Amino acid sequence: MNTVVTSKEAILKASKEIAANQGLQSLNMRDVAKYCNVAVGSVYNYFPSKADLVTATVEDIWKDIFHKMSSNDNANNFTDCVTWLFETVNSGAKEYPEFFTVHSMNFSNDDKEKGRKVMNQYFNHIKDGMLKSLLNDKDVNIETFNETFTQELFIDFVFSNIITLLVNNQQSCYLLNEVIKRTIY
Repeated sequence: MNTVVTSKEAILKASKEIAANQGLQSLNMRDVAKYCNVAVGSVYNYFPSKADLVTATVEDIWKDIFHKMSSNDNANNFTDCVTWLFETVNSGAKEYPEFFTVHSMNFSNDDKEKGRKVMNQYFNHIKDGMLKSLLNDKDVNIETFNETFTQELFIDFVFSNIITLLVNNQQSCYLLNEVIKRTIY
């Protein structure tokens, strides 16, 4: 086996390919090292534990999904934004089998907090974009919202439903958009 140290980027690329082909739950240090044609110690040089490798892989997958999401200039209103978001994340999820259902469970108990932190970081970024889209939609009836039914709570509700649809492998967010339309327009 080649014992030449590889780069962190090459290890992450291999990890993402394993996650895409075999699922995130199949990720382990030995297979990544074998895939990179390096000694296992080379992987440990960059990632001290499997949890660190999985966390970095999950984070890199989210970056891939966000790279696809960076071109959201065609959302004319909030429901267009929701549809675009659903379709973009759904496309990324198809590239990485069971990503949404597995990645939070793929950490040991001690490392679950680290996994949640990465996931929440990206979820908060998505919700911030959704809120901006909601606030910029001139057709929204602003009187819909008050101190107990805020825009932020509405975004949390919509986002939770998007995630539920994705986890349940739904191919459309049509019904969610109908609920949104009947609530805020």
